[in-house]
Formats: sequence, C-alpha cells, structure tokens
Amino acid sequence: MVLFLLLYLTLYSFLHVYLYRKVSPLLGRYLRPAFGVFSLYMILSPFLWRYLDKEGLHTASYYVALSGLLWMGYVVYFFLTGLTVDLVSKLKPLPVERRVSLTLVLSAVLSAYSHLETYYLQVYRFVINTPKLPEGEEIKILHISDLHLGPVMGEDRIDMVLEVYEREKPDMVVATGDMVDGNMRGKDHLADLLRAVNPPLGKYAVLGNHEFYRGPEQAVEFLERAGFEVLRCGWVNVGDHIVVAGVDDPAGNGCDEEKALKGVDPSRFVILLKHRPSVRRETLPLIDLQLSGHSHGGVLFFVGLTVLRVLYETDRGIREVAPGKFIVVSKGVGTGGPPMRLLSPPDVAVITLYCKGSCKPP
Repeated sequence: MVLFLLLYLTLYSFLHVYLYRKVSPLLGRYLRPAFGVFSLYMILSPFLWRYLDKEGLHTASYYVALSGLLWMGYVVYFFLTGLTVDLVSKLKPLPVERRVSLTLVLSAVLSAYSHLETYYLQVYRFVINTPKLPEGEEIKILHISDLHLGPVMGEDRIDMVLEVYEREKPDMVVATGDMVDGNMRGKDHLADLLRAVNPPLGKYAVLGNHEFYRGPEQAVEFLERAGFEVLRCGWVNVGDHIVVAGVDDPAGNGCDEEKALKGVDPSRFVILLKHRPSVRRETLPLIDLQLSGHSHGGVLFFVGLTVLRVLYETDRGIREVAPGKFIVVSKGVGTGGPPMRLLSPPDVAVITLYCKGSCKPP
C-alpha cells in the first residue's frame, strides 16, 4: 500500500506539473500561485474524501470525491491530448497559445463524453450449450460486477441492475467482486435495494480487491444483508445440475482454487466466480465456466485492447479457453476511479445454459 501511495503521488504530481507548464503562459501573475494551491489540494483530495467516508460523513465525501475524481480524469485526458496535439503540431506548426487552447477544449469534450458513457449500460447475451443439463432445460444467469458502491457510486448503479433484472427475470444472479468500495455502514438502503433481486436459484458473490482495501468484514456484512451468499474458497450445489464456486481475490489471503473446488461433482455444470480474469490451466478440468470482472475494459478502450489482453485472458466478453470451457468477463457497472469511460461502457451479461443434442438424463 505504501508503494502504491508513493506511485500515485509521483504520477499525479507529474501530471499536474505538466498541466501547469502548459497553461502557465495563459495565466496571469496572481493566477499561477492560486493554480499551484488548487493543484496541491486536488492531489491530496483522495486522502480527504477517504477520511470523510471512513468517518461516515457520506454527503461531504460524495462532493469532495466527485469533484476530485472528475478533475483527475480531466488531468489524464489533458496529458494524453497534449501529447497528441504536440505531435500533430510537428507536422503542422501551431502557436503555443493555440495548442494549449485546443488541448483544454478537447480534454473537456472527452471528459464530458466519458462521464456520460458511464450511464449507458450494455447488456450482453451469451448462450452456452452443455451436455450437463437435461434436454429442454434452460438456466439464465445474470452476471454483474464492479458496482464500486461507495462515496460516488450508489443508487443509480443499482437502478441499472434492477432494470435489467426485472426485464430478463434470470434464474440466478452472481456478482464477481468490487461490489463495495467504501464505508457501507449507514447505507443499508443500498443493501435493501439489492435485496429486491430475488431469483429462484439464489444470488452468489465473491470478494474483489476493493472489498479488501475497504474492509472485507463490512463488505461481507453488506453483501449478506443484500441477500447474497458470499463464497470464500468454497462451493455450493444450485438446483439439480449446477455448482457455483467462489474464491477470494489475491488482495486478501487469496485462495487455492483446487481447494475451493474440492469435492465438486464433475457431472454437474461447474461455475467458478473469480474477480480477476486470469485462468489457471490446472483448474480447467474442474470447471465449465469462469465468471470474472475487474478489467473495466481498461476504462480507456485502448488500454483494454493492449495492456489488459496481455495480462489477462480478455478484457471483456466471452472466450473459449479450452474445448467446452469458457470465461465471461464483465466490464463492470461502476468505476473505481474517475467516473469516466472511453468506448468501454458499463455492462452486465445474461448467460443462458441449455442442452441440445447429447444431454444428461432428466
């Protein structure tokens, strides 16, 4: 954690120095020191809103966090846009003032669009044919992930999920981590909203890295109040033909997947809930489907298409990782950092299991 904080302070300070150097020619004598003070406040604001959240001052935490995170997203866009404008200006020279003005405007446009994109939830539908179900039986699963309920993300994200749930009427709901990203004490109304999701085959959840950052005990308490069965290195039979297993994220103590799956009936369709979309080849013979989140599609689409697809199986959607073995990765409903996305909109997945052909006897 200390290393992460040092890295954050170094990188975010560098971005503000870059911004200051770019805009200082446009600032007057008195605005330059004022901008320096403002930058220092914004760099330190995450410590303030996390403190306010921890103390249960949720309203103050919301406004400090929202303004600080929107600014953080803008600064990142300013850096990326500034590099791009400078590169283009080498081909077609522009005056310094025009380059800076263009960078300021483009960054604002990208920030506004990216914030709006977080409200446009996509629903992906995947169908998996498996011989482990009786012919004619279908099981519909709603897969949600990464709501990041906390200082900024709240009732609006849950409403997105509820709308899909009411429309799709799934048999089962699973949540693959980072549902909680703040102090949830005093936010029982959010748990009660999620409790309205009551599918016939139950609701199951695992813990992601942010649950461990904010305190796994209060996260489990919140999820259980919301009606989820939290699977921490274990499994449960669901109905007559399904097994749902779950493991903690490595940010906690982690969990040996073989231990979590020990004793499962291989004739059942085995679903593994795992926050990070990494697949252990040693575990593949024991499972049929892995459901994961964590990636957010890179938040910025080019990060997902490059970095994350090197680190993980994929940054989004479905992939067959071995014959008859699948992973489905959600880009998540919320965001853990700035409430912005660029061509990586939030999503949930509706996965239908069925059998056609050689099926298990009823």
